[in-house]
Amino acid sequence: MKKTLFALAAAGLFAGVANAQSSVTIYGIADTGIVKETGSDVQMGNNHESRIGFRGSEDLGNGYKALFMIEKRINLNDGTNLGEVDWDGGANVGIGGPFGTVRLGRVDEIPTETIRKLDPFDNDSIANMPYSTQRSSRISNTIRYDSPSLSGLVLTGTYSLGKNTKGSDATNAFVQAGADNDGYAAAAVYDNGPITLLGAWSRLTDSNDSYRWDVGGAYSWGNLRLSLAYEKTKDKGWYDGGKSNSGIADSTLINGVAATMNSWILGLNYKLGPGTLKASFNYVKLKNVSGVSAADGGNYWANNSSADLKQYGLGYIYDLSKRTSLYGILAYTDFENEAISNFFRGSGFNNDSVTGVQVGITHKF
Repeated sequence: MKKTLFALAAAGLFAGVANAQSSVTIYGIADTGIVKETGSDVQMGNNHESRIGFRGSEDLGNGYKALFMIEKRINLNDGTNLGEVDWDGGANVGIGGPFGTVRLGRVDEIPTETIRKLDPFDNDSIANMPYSTQRSSRISNTIRYDSPSLSGLVLTGTYSLGKNTKGSDATNAFVQAGADNDGYAAAAVYDNGPITLLGAWSRLTDSNDSYRWDVGGAYSWGNLRLSLAYEKTKDKGWYDGGKSNSGIADSTLINGVAATMNSWILGLNYKLGPGTLKASFNYVKLKNVSGVSAADGGNYWANNSSADLKQYGLGYIYDLSKRTSLYGILAYTDFENEAISNFFRGSGFNNDSVTGVQVGITHKF
């Protein structure tokens, strides 16, 4: 009996030591609201993507630790997956130490993560910065490195494995013909006191070596923060090239359209009362656009045409507490012509402008 009690006491002691050396945190965001935009019925939407996640670490000694995170993102209004995969958020494991952090798995895409810092609407809501055709919030099959902060400067890099699909048989439903290239990205972010400066470059996997880069900065004076960023995308699309039996002409661009995309964003955040006033102006210029839409076979553009859009956003986030807030957002987008409205809103959208209103609630835990 004494031996049994001693064994139980020892087990409890060592369990306590183990718990002291490792930790797991459950976190998330619950967000939904009402959205009404030109050409659409009233529907439910979000200001931030709803999610639930688990992240943890284990102390390995000598300044090193094991890390992991898995995160699921959902549409809160109907409970469906937000993306095409079950764990659309981060899903990775890694090691951290004096050298920085290395993670393997599904991670945030670096330029998208960095430019969010300069968008008052955090690349979410109806007023977010229009997405580049070569931007992805998260990327899979990736090795990511983040350096320690060097007086506010952090260097980051990723390497992503492609699917090696070039020249595959497009008639096989289980194989997607396409370009074959691995992906990689790098960024430098300086965030110290009132100043934020950043630059990033990215090439997504299997993108026919398409690329994008961005640069920008922000400065804060008391309650006011102004930000400015520029993003350039070179989307090459990819040609069938006669390497599959798809029945598509060799000269036909079958992965959307090829284009050069130049984007500017000017942003403002101002602490006002119990919340924050947000405003932004986005300008996007598409140039050298060519190709067809593979989805419906219809021409979006005449070859080498160009067009632009202007988007204005205004919002107020009212903080009920440190975790819960109400939001109201207005957005107006002016399209130069029908082609660019189709490009960003989908074929069949023929309005030359869009006005949107969004209200809702966010709770963070």
